[in-house]
Amino acid sequence: MTAALRKTVAAAIADDLPVTTAYDEQGRRIVRLDALHAAPCGGTHVRSLGDLADVVLPTLKVKRGRIRVSYTASHRAR
Repeated sequence: MTAALRKTVAAAIADDLPVTTAYDEQGRRIVRLDALHAAPCGGTHVRSLGDLADVVLPTLKVKRGRIRVSYTASHRAR
């Protein structure tokens, strides 16, 4: 699972998927990574995944049937 998730993340960054935001009915900011995933804002703000460099996924945990991912990343120089 870990290797597959890391591979998916690397492919999404290489494909430069767009990042969009919207607000749900409770007023929470939802970040959508193209058709790949949507979740409440996690704090990283980029226009597209191609803006990221040096993405590392140090820990992946499964809790209550959900995968929790921690990550570090830097912005790519453009």
